[in-house]
Amino acid sequence: MVDDRLAANVRRLRIARQLSLSELARATQIGKATLSSIENGRANPTIGTLSAVAEALRVPVAELLEEPELGEIRVVRARPADGPERAISDAVRELALSPNQRHESPPGVPGAREELFVVEGKLIAGPHERITELKRGDYASFPADVARVYETGRQAARALAVLR
Repeated sequence: MVDDRLAANVRRLRIARQLSLSELARATQIGKATLSSIENGRANPTIGTLSAVAEALRVPVAELLEEPELGEIRVVRARPADGPERAISDAVRELALSPNQRHESPPGVPGAREELFVVEGKLIAGPHERITELKRGDYASFPADVARVYETGRQAARALAVLR
C-alpha cells in the first residue's frame, strides 16, 4: 500500500536525518499531529504536504512513495563464554581479562590481521615483539599470523577483537 510505504519512508528518513517530529513540523510548517498521522499511515496528504516534507528531508517526492531497497541484514548470535575469550562469531571475539592476567593467542592464518578495540580498562596487546599499551577507546591493528599477547595491569580490561 502507498500509505504504508509513505509512512515507513517518512519515519525512516526523519530518523536518518536525526529530526524529531517537532523539528520536522517546524521545518515544514505542518502540524505535528498531521506528520504523526502520516508516519502512522492514517493520513491522506496533499501534494503540497508531500512536497514540503520531501524538501525538509532533502529527497525527491518520489522517494517518499517508493518501496525502499532492503539491504541484507545478517545476525550473528553470540557463542557461550570460554575463558577470557568469548567468540561472538567466527571472526569477532570479546576479551575479558581480570587484573594482572595474561592471555596468549596462537598465530593465525598467513596474512591475517587483528583489529582490537579496547572497551574498558588498559591492555598491553600485540605481537610478542611489538606490544603496545592501549587504553579505553583506543584501537590497534596488527599482524595476526604471529603469536599475540594480551595483558592487564592492576585493572581488568575488556576489548573486542576482529580477525581479518
